[in-house]
Amino acid sequence: MSAYMYKVTAKRKTLPNGSEANVAVYAYKPYHGYGTAIEKMNRELHRTTGCYNAERYAKNGKTYTGLVVLEENDDVAVAVKHGTFTDYWFDKQLEEKYKKSIAKM
Repeated sequence: MSAYMYKVTAKRKTLPNGSEANVAVYAYKPYHGYGTAIEKMNRELHRTTGCYNAERYAKNGKTYTGLVVLEENDDVAVAVKHGTFTDYWFDKQLEEKYKKSIAKM
């Protein structure tokens, strides 16, 4: 299974309900495997793509909303506590959100 890493940006989007969410963008595709060489390559990718900065922004940024959309044209936001995440994690959050909305009906 391949996963793609996304990072939160300072760019914001107004959602249909009037709230705002930060926009996340593609950062990199991590290498999969075992060993220190793979870990080192992934750490380097994480650093060079700005993911460490995104994590600091999510923790300390004054304009971080706590809600994130995956792309600018997306209208469904998910609560994100960290500045980086995988597409697999994001999809799981959307699935849970969808299940909760169905249960309320």
